[in-house]
Amino acid sequence: MTTVRTGRTAVPRRQGAWQGTGATFARAVVDQLRMHATSPMAIFSTLAMPCVFAFVVHANATDGFSRRTTGDMAVGSAGIGMLDSVIVLLLFSLLGEKQWKTLYAALGSPGGLVPVVLGRLTGTALQSVTALPGTLIVLGLLFGIDDGFDWVRWLVGGVMLSFATASVIGLLGFAVLRFPFSAGMTNGLTGLVMALSALIVPQSALPAPVQKLAMIMPQAHVMSWIRGAGPEQLLEAVALTGFFCALVVLAVQRLETTVRRNALPLEA
Repeated sequence: MTTVRTGRTAVPRRQGAWQGTGATFARAVVDQLRMHATSPMAIFSTLAMPCVFAFVVHANATDGFSRRTTGDMAVGSAGIGMLDSVIVLLLFSLLGEKQWKTLYAALGSPGGLVPVVLGRLTGTALQSVTALPGTLIVLGLLFGIDDGFDWVRWLVGGVMLSFATASVIGLLGFAVLRFPFSAGMTNGLTGLVMALSALIVPQSALPAPVQKLAMIMPQAHVMSWIRGAGPEQLLEAVALTGFFCALVVLAVQRLETTVRRNALPLEA
């Protein structure tokens, strides 16, 4: 009888834990969107830098290059804004959690810190999608839209690129939570991820050692699909995005273990 009663009560408890975790995740997403929806800095970083890069690339293009905005140019340029936006927004979001003294309360909740971090990442990815139409409008006004523009690959690839970027940069969240903040935490990060993501040039144009490193980046596979590759590239991008999300979860869970075992100060 004891075994039966234990089995009957365990299911509601597990359901309650999952419901609590889901509620924490949803709240983190809403908080992220609410906090930075009208941030001038976020909007500026999402639109300004990618348009500057697009202008430089367009101005130095060879004669065989389309003089109008193509799908890969639109998504790649937006991807630069997404990258810059995700880094800035994630950094300020998690630093805000530290300042508001909410991390220990989250640590004591059923899901711990994981739904908070994943919720923040999801909200950041959704915010960074604004770079997709915003950049296209600017580029369209500057250069016009190419006749062969693939709208489906632009939309699907752009949305996928935002979540792929957030999954990779999510590992930065672990560093922000684990260590005291330093202004040098993100030095060189934008340029490094940009180079490995094949946002501006095809992966085949990268140096051989960089090509191999780019294979582990979901963004490079997204850009390959946008440039005309088969659906297997998009599936690989989805798989790698899931892989990086799993790494974020494992890193945060490892942080929780360290905090509990060594009384690590999270909100210093």
